[in-house]
Amino acid sequence: MDWLERISITCFAASYLVVLGLEISRTIFRANWWKWTATSVSLAGLFAHAVYLTFHRELVIDNSGIFVGGWTGWFLGAALVLMIAYIWALFRQGDSVLGLFILPLVLICVAVGSWPSSSNAFSVSDTKTVWNTIHGLSLLLSTAIIGLGFLFGLMYLIQARRLKKNQILLVRMPSLEWLQKSGEKTLLVSASLLTIGLISGFAINIVNRMDGHTVIAWHDPVIWTSAILLVWLLFALAVTMYFRKGREGRKISYLVMFCFVFLLIEIGIVWYSGHLNRNPPIVEQADLPVVGEVQR
Repeated sequence: MDWLERISITCFAASYLVVLGLEISRTIFRANWWKWTATSVSLAGLFAHAVYLTFHRELVIDNSGIFVGGWTGWFLGAALVLMIAYIWALFRQGDSVLGLFILPLVLICVAVGSWPSSSNAFSVSDTKTVWNTIHGLSLLLSTAIIGLGFLFGLMYLIQARRLKKNQILLVRMPSLEWLQKSGEKTLLVSASLLTIGLISGFAINIVNRMDGHTVIAWHDPVIWTSAILLVWLLFALAVTMYFRKGREGRKISYLVMFCFVFLLIEIGIVWYSGHLNRNPPIVEQADLPVVGEVQR
């Protein structure tokens, strides 16, 4: 098993670059073999990706649950989810160019995750419970899905503009209807996951308070920015579900793209404030209400 430990970021990053090259080449050359070749290379890269996360302790799996070890694990975990979405797209929209949009975002996440400043480990929790696992994984998945929604929204705007101007492309893009429905689904799923993440954060704080461990105060900047993002997602869902005029694909595209921009702002706040890396002070009972510590 020593060869598994020698797998590096370069291994799966190179695989993803090859797949991106295949996606670009099929816009020029028509070949029937490219899909299965892209699938095979993607699966090989996905395997190396998962092995790297496990063996390098970026994804910690023990009897307490599953935990993300640090910022490197966070961004590489998001890249892993997006790569799974790409493989899914190969079979659902295999004749479209979804890969030209998903793969660059995957490679950006890998690049950020391999940046030296991303190697900081998250602070060790006093108590590891199932709530920590739910909290970390739900927020990680919501991050990746919001990114996917951004891509669907961007593709919708490009496709709508192309059809309006009767432009002829050498490649096929998903239909406007499919992109609109996919954007709506990303709103629903990401809002649900973010809600689970915040609720599990409350649960973590309750457990830590009962055990006399550290908790995070309600005025922590990451807490209120997460709450604002959730409110925006719920508002966007209300627009798409209850107002018929709001179901216009262009409006949905702008909604999901704004969610992504707000997510980037929140990640910047988390990174700058050190919310995931510091050892927070104990908050006295008089300081209630409090919200759960973000712990992977």
